[in-house]
Amino acid sequence: MTDMETPVPELPTQSDGMSPAMRRVLTFGLAAVVMALDQAVKLIVDNVLPPWGATVEPLFDFQRVYNPGVNFGLLSDYPELVMVATVVIGVGFAVYAFSRPPRRWATIGGFALLLGGGFGNLIDRFRLGAVFDYLNITPFVGYLNLADLAIGAGVILLLLDTMLCREAG
Repeated sequence: MTDMETPVPELPTQSDGMSPAMRRVLTFGLAAVVMALDQAVKLIVDNVLPPWGATVEPLFDFQRVYNPGVNFGLLSDYPELVMVATVVIGVGFAVYAFSRPPRRWATIGGFALLLGGGFGNLIDRFRLGAVFDYLNITPFVGYLNLADLAIGAGVILLLLDTMLCREAG
């Protein structure tokens, strides 16, 4: 067999052989890494970004934006409601992931991104009374942060994982 004919081993799709406790540790450990990375990036941006912001043409605009609401500033007049809803949703996802530890790597990654990003933004809400956003990606309208990107990626990963499992099953 030549090098060109050597089969490539498939990556495991399931965390086979891992105990539920180990899958919990992995899911919540990765979530903690995402949350810490989000907070570190926010600290760096806040300390480095000039008061007038910065633009990296043609794609990125950086500004300090504090959003007490949800996406695009919706519900900004009700920060207490947003805080309560965020806590309830975050705790709900955490309880679900804890009680039913994900078995597939994509599910572990999806929950880790979702939980890490969600709790990263929740830290902002408790600490600042609003989420610290700093990045606008042109042509989109609205500022976001690493936690928002993690949440979006986690949701997409969980949806893709669910769709692929339905097709396989």
